Amino acid sequence: MSIKKLDQKFANKEQGAKARLFYPPAFSALMKIGKFGLINNFLPYYWLERNSDLEIIEANPKQMTSLLYNGKIHYAPIPSYFFIKNKRELRNYEFCIASKERVLSVVVVSKDKTLDSSPIAVTGDTLTSVNLLKIIMEENGMSNKLVFAESGKVNDLLAICKHALVIGDEAIKARMVYRVVMDLGEEWYELTGLPMVFGISSSLKNVDASEIDRTLVKSIDWGLKNMDEVVSVAATKFSMPPEFLEEYFKTLSYRIGSKEKKGLELFEEMCRECGIV
Repeated sequence: MSIKKLDQKFANKEQGAKARLFYPPAFSALMKIGKFGLINNFLPYYWLERNSDLEIIEANPKQMTSLLYNGKIHYAPIPSYFFIKNKRELRNYEFCIASKERVLSVVVVSKDKTLDSSPIAVTGDTLTSVNLLKIIMEENGMSNKLVFAESGKVNDLLAICKHALVIGDEAIKARMVYRVVMDLGEEWYELTGLPMVFGISSSLKNVDASEIDRTLVKSIDWGLKNMDEVVSVAATKFSMPPEFLEEYFKTLSYRIGSKEKKGLELFEEMCRECGIV
């Protein structure tokens, strides 16, 4: 099916028709798409999952990198740090997960009212966020020791230290119980004036997933135009207040534009300056 025909099916949906995407066998049988099993991927994939025959595989960010690198999936959002380290072997696309300013789901929470110089517990599941925290600490002259833990659960992390870096859905839950003493998206924006790209869609160099990316971008556009429906379904699925979910979806950028590219390039540059890459 041509991209022009896919475009028409999206146009039909906009007009209220129940359009459904179908792909030729070579396209659907060979291409497997990765999806973070997190709230931040709910809006981008909402329309696509309900209107396509593509095989979509959920995984956490750490698992996703392994699946992509080993050819088990062909296109997926992957953590920015992994992309930076391996970009000679990868190609990237338009879909991304970036914070405009605050990110809400990558935060340091604390048992105390403020963040002092005591250690911060972190999980090795999130090298992008851990390295971003290292950069923020370096730029702000902070000397907190980072203590790595196997678990990413906030209660496990706070059992080790009184401050903890939490990410994703766990961070969203944690911020409703504990005090947020640092939002890493907000800190990055204050330092640079740029969005922070946490994940970027990629494939191996020998895979051209441009059609899939274009289709996912159209799904994103549909989700943004139909925010009420997406929020309503997400609120039921995740048992979270719809007002918060709408705010959260609106804090994120899902398409990599010029500002996001500059933000990603600067993140790579600062990783190198800090000796992280």
